[in-house]
Amino acid sequence: MKRKLTLIFFVSVFCLYVNAIYSQNQITGTVRDGADGSPVPYATAALLHPDSSVVTGVMTNDEGQFVIENVAAGNYLLQVSFIGYEKVYRMVNVPPQSYLGEIRIAEDANLLDEVVITGRRTLVEQRLDRVVVNVSGNMITAGRNINDLLKQMPGLVVDEDGNVKLNGRPATVYIDGRPTNLPAEQVAQMLTGMMGDMIDRVELIDNPSSRYEAGLSSAIVNIRMKRDASLGLNGTLQGGLGFTDYNFASRGGLNLNFRTKTLNIFGNYGYNNVPMNYNLEQTRNFGGTLPITYDQYSLMDQKTPSHTFRAGADWFITPNQTIGFLFNGGHTNLDLKTASQVDVSQTGFSKIDSTILSDALQTATFKSQMYNLNYRLDGDKNGVITVDLDYGNVNNKRWQKIQSRYLNADNSELRSPTEFQYNGPNKIEILSFKLDYAAPLSSNSNLEAGIKTGKTVTDNEIVWENLNEGRWELDPNQSNLFKYTEQISAAFVTYNYRFGNLSAMAGLRAEYTSMKGESPTMDTTFTRHYLDWFPSAYLQYQINERQELNLSYSRKITRPGYFLLNPFRSYSDPFTYSSGNPDLKPSYSNTVALRYSINGYSLNISYNALNDIFSQDYVQDDDNHTMALVQQNIGTRQQTTLSINLPFQIAKWYSLNINPTATYIMADTRYSGDKFQKNYLSAFANLNHNFNFSSSFRANMQMMWMKPTYNGYMLIEDMWGVNIQIEKTLLDNRLNLSLSCNDIFNTLVSIKGTMKLGNVNQTIKQEMNQRQIMLTARYSFGSQQIRAARNRSVGIEEEMGRAR
Repeated sequence: MKRKLTLIFFVSVFCLYVNAIYSQNQITGTVRDGADGSPVPYATAALLHPDSSVVTGVMTNDEGQFVIENVAAGNYLLQVSFIGYEKVYRMVNVPPQSYLGEIRIAEDANLLDEVVITGRRTLVEQRLDRVVVNVSGNMITAGRNINDLLKQMPGLVVDEDGNVKLNGRPATVYIDGRPTNLPAEQVAQMLTGMMGDMIDRVELIDNPSSRYEAGLSSAIVNIRMKRDASLGLNGTLQGGLGFTDYNFASRGGLNLNFRTKTLNIFGNYGYNNVPMNYNLEQTRNFGGTLPITYDQYSLMDQKTPSHTFRAGADWFITPNQTIGFLFNGGHTNLDLKTASQVDVSQTGFSKIDSTILSDALQTATFKSQMYNLNYRLDGDKNGVITVDLDYGNVNNKRWQKIQSRYLNADNSELRSPTEFQYNGPNKIEILSFKLDYAAPLSSNSNLEAGIKTGKTVTDNEIVWENLNEGRWELDPNQSNLFKYTEQISAAFVTYNYRFGNLSAMAGLRAEYTSMKGESPTMDTTFTRHYLDWFPSAYLQYQINERQELNLSYSRKITRPGYFLLNPFRSYSDPFTYSSGNPDLKPSYSNTVALRYSINGYSLNISYNALNDIFSQDYVQDDDNHTMALVQQNIGTRQQTTLSINLPFQIAKWYSLNINPTATYIMADTRYSGDKFQKNYLSAFANLNHNFNFSSSFRANMQMMWMKPTYNGYMLIEDMWGVNIQIEKTLLDNRLNLSLSCNDIFNTLVSIKGTMKLGNVNQTIKQEMNQRQIMLTARYSFGSQQIRAARNRSVGIEEEMGRAR
C-alpha cells in the first residue's frame, strides 16, 4: 500500500511539471442578473469558434464566476445562457481579452410561468480552499434533519453531543456564510429541528484562510440553504411523527420565500422534540488507607423541545447596491430527571456496606438572538465593499435540585438526607462592526482586505442553597458571581493569483485581544492583552480535466469558551462536579493539508500540531469521595489524518460512497499531575448506499463504525450503527413522503470507557436510547424557478460560538 501511495505521489508531481510547460490561456468573468445585479450560479458559459462550432463550456459557481481553462490564442464567440434568461453573446480575442468582467443577462420576456429543471450537479466538487457537497438533487433529504445529513458528508464526524469534526479536527458550523454562534449541544438541537430539504449544498473547509476569524476552530462546515429560490412566493411545509424506544417524537418546519426584482423576503421556522433516555453505569475506586468502591447506576429521562427561527430581507436599491437585514433565533427547553443508586463497598469485597439514593431534577431554558444589518456596494472593476453591524445576545437559565438519602445495608437510615439546589442565570451580549473590501487587480488576480472590532460582555451568577430543617439557606462558598469582558480587533488581507492551471492564495490576519474577568464573590480579578498573527497559504494545480492537487497551510487559535473561564461548580451528581478556570490560556494550532482528487475520488492528508490544549482534568478527593472535572491546559498534541472519499456507481440504480478516516495522534499531556504520553490510532468509516429505483422512488442506507479511541484520558470502545430511509414523491414532485429509522440496532450512541490514572480508577458505560422511527410528509408550494441566494457573513462569528 505504501508503495502504491508513493507511486501516485510521484506520478502526480510529474504531471504537474509536464502540464506547467504546456499550460495555455484562460477566460474568466462573472455572470449577473441584469435587473438586480445578483450573481447567477450554474449558468452556462460556452466558448464557440467564429463558425459557431463549440470549443468548450463550463458552468458558473455560486458567485456567478466562470473560468475556461486551456484556451489557445485566437478569436472566439462567448455564449452565456441560463434557463429563463435571454442568451448573451460576446466576441473575445485571446489573450488580450482574457478577463471579461461582468456579463449581465436579462430575463426572457417569453418566460413560461413555471420552469422545471431536471439536471443534476456533481455530488462532490473540489475547489481551492474547500470541498463542496451538492446535497440538493443528489441525496435523500425529505424526512431527515440537517444533523443527520451532516453525518453523510465525506470526512465529517458528528458525535452524540453534537460536536463536529472534519478530517479529525474540530469544526465550526456555519449557515449561509454565517456561524451558528451556539455551543455544540445547542447547534445539534437547532440542526435537528431544521429539515434537510432546505439544504442546497454543504461546503467543507478543512483549512480556513485568513479572511475567517482565527478563533473559529481549525475547520468550517458551511451549510448553504435554498433561500431566494424563486421569483414570486414559494415555500415548503413539513411535519413528522414517530417514536423512540420509550417516547413519541415529532418535528416540523415551514420555509417561505417571496421575491420581486427589487425585494427579497425570506424566513423559516423549525421545531424538534425527540425525547431521549440514558442508562449510566460506572464504577469508581477511591484510594487511601481504606480503599472504597462506588458502583453507580443512573436512569435519565431527557426532553429538549427546540424552536429555531430565521428571517430576513434584501432590498436591491440599485443593480449595484443592496441593504439586508437578518435575524437568527433559537429557544430550547431542557427537562431532565435522573434517578441514581450508588452502592458503597470496600474495594475487593462484593458485600455492600451502604447505599446512596439520589433524585436530580434539572430544568433549563436556552435563548439566543442575533441581528445583522448589511450593506453591499458592487463597484464592478473598482471592487466590492460590504459592511456588517451585528448585535447578539444569549440568555440561559438553569435550575437544578438534588435530593440524597443514605442507607445502611439493611435499608435503615445511615445519616440524615441532604438536599441542595442552585439557580444559574447567565447573560451574554455581543456587539460588532465589520468592513470588507474585495477587488480584481488584473485579469488573473484579486485582493481582499477587511477590519473588524467586537466587544463581548458576560454576566454569570450561581445562587446555591442547602435545605436545612425545612428552610433554604444560601451557601456563600458554592455561590458565585462572575463577570467577563473581552474586546477583539482584527485586520486581514488575502491575495489570490491564477496562472494557467495553477492558483495560489496567501493571507495574513492580525488580532489584538483585551480581556478582563472578575468574581466579586471569590475576590479574584484577571486581565490579559495580547497580539497574534495568523498566516495562511493555498496552492491548487489542475493537472488535467480529471486530476487536481491542493496544498494549504494555516495558523489558528482556540480561545476558551466564556463559561470555561468561570470557576463556579456544576454538579452532575452528589459526587461529581465540574468547574471552569480563569487562568486558562488559549490554544494555538498549525495545520498543513494536502488533497489529491481524480474523477471524483479524493485523498486528504493533513498534519495538525496543537499546544496548550485545554480539557477537563480529573481531580479525585479520597477523603470526601468526590471527583472534580476542572478545566486545565494539559499539554500538546500532534495528529496526522488520512481521509479517502471513494464514490462508486455500481449500477444505474445503485451507487456506493465509501469514506474512511484514520488519525494517528501523539499526545504529550498531563492529568492529575501525572504524565499521559500516548500514541494511538483513531479511525472512522462511513458507507452510504443509494438506491434510485425510479425518478420518484429512492432509498438510502448509511453504515458507520468507529474504532476504540481516547476521549481525553478515557479509552472509549468501538461503536457502530445503521440508518435507513425510503422516499416516495407524488403530485408532480410537490408531495414527498419518507420513512426513516435512525440507529436501527440501537448501537451507535453506546459509550463504554475505562480510565486509570494515579488514584483514579473508573469504568463507565452509557447508553442513549435514541433509536427513532419517523414518518414525514413535505409539501412544496409556489414558484419553483431557480435563483441564487445572496452570500453574507456577519461580524460576531467567534464570540457567539463561544457563548456556551
